[in-house]
Amino acid sequence: MTQWYLVWVEGPRGPEPQKWSSNGLWGQLGRQDVIVRFPLTEREAELSLDELAKLHPPPIG
Repeated sequence: MTQWYLVWVEGPRGPEPQKWSSNGLWGQLGRQDVIVRFPLTEREAELSLDELAKLHPPPIG
């Protein structure tokens, strides 16, 4: 079963949300621009990035 994650990365205009799957995660683990990674439930994995960003905002500071 594929696990999904909401990942906040440093973008040119501030934190940007991305959705990553466990299938592609191994190639992304060494990235220096990752701020935080949230594992998603099956229900959350079906939501849009906008909806996920409201549920799991980036950390402040």
